[in-house]
Amino acid sequence: MNMKAVIFDMDGVMLNNNPWHLEAWLEYARFRNIPLRREEAEDRVFGRTNREIILEAFPETPEATIRSWSQEKEALYRKLYLPDFTLAAGLESLLHFLRSGGFKLAVASNAPRENVDFALDTGGIRSFFDAVLFEGMANRPKPFPDIYLLAASMLGFNPEECLVIEDSPAGIKAGVSAGCRVVGITSTFSRVKLQSLTAEVVDSLTELPSIINPETKPVG
Repeated sequence: MNMKAVIFDMDGVMLNNNPWHLEAWLEYARFRNIPLRREEAEDRVFGRTNREIILEAFPETPEATIRSWSQEKEALYRKLYLPDFTLAAGLESLLHFLRSGGFKLAVASNAPRENVDFALDTGGIRSFFDAVLFEGMANRPKPFPDIYLLAASMLGFNPEECLVIEDSPAGIKAGVSAGCRVVGITSTFSRVKLQSLTAEVVDSLTELPSIINPETKPVG
């Protein structure tokens, strides 16, 4: 089935922002006495929700406290990242390429709305997207397929007509479970780890046009 839509994860795909998320978590963990060591942080943080991270450390944390702590951590992330904010290499060219090809586009992220708004507005790319999905819009977060099923529905297509771009095992599992075609990008995890979950893996967004249309040269 021909691809008619492309759905982007945000963190690690549209933005190479994971180092700032990591620093924000490490700084916030020290502030809240959350046991989080740098050498284990990547595996415990990337591809997971704040709720999962907090509950792993403090299983009895009330929901109101989880929301409050999550908001504090994300505000710290935005403060740390803003001076160095950049879009991932090749993203703007890829968005123009997809739009010119008639593709519908969506963002589907586990991140809170404030972070998604921050990325789209600071990067000046909101107008490219037909649907924007963030934390709380789907019944269950990734690795469940809910957010990709909802994104496909909002775009007006079957999941099989949608290509998902993801950087994390949880996100890839969500896209595959939804029935989408999934391309992994090695911005966060190794090629070996991603290839165990999806056959299509790239090192950069600049490779996407040749995957979507084999006759198209990669974006420069």
